[in-house]
Amino acid sequence: MKSRSGNAYLNKLTSGLDIVIGLLVIGVVVTVSMNVFGRFLFSYSFAWAQEISRLFFVWMVLLGAGLASLTSEHVAVTLFKDKAPPVLQKIFAVLAAAIIYAVCICILVGFDGIISGYVGTTPFLGISKTVLYSAMVVMAVLTLIGNTLFLYKALKRGEA
Repeated sequence: MKSRSGNAYLNKLTSGLDIVIGLLVIGVVVTVSMNVFGRFLFSYSFAWAQEISRLFFVWMVLLGAGLASLTSEHVAVTLFKDKAPPVLQKIFAVLAAAIIYAVCICILVGFDGIISGYVGTTPFLGISKTVLYSAMVVMAVLTLIGNTLFLYKALKRGEA
């Protein structure tokens, strides 16, 4: 497997996330397929499969977003940035990083507000919704790490 960065810890983190996301994809496919075949063949739906597939899907998407931030593989429109002079490119990089930091801080502050007053459970399995909401926190932390690496590269090395 090709290394994504020069940092061994970051490589281990991204490799681990690749595995977890792959397992979540398999989990979503299996649980959704079970429900589809159950409905089609037996006219029976597994209530727990819908809850688990939703949980797996949310975690899969948000871990994928965090992984994309860590590896700088997220979607970006760079038409104007690429045509701008280097000084303006650094300004764009700092502005983008500031916006991302603000969003991540809002997520972290909002999570504290969500779990401090109300913690519900899923209807069938009784899984705490905090497990579902925690995916946002993990994504925000991964994004903060990735954003910090991006900002470091943009300011120190000029690789925005």
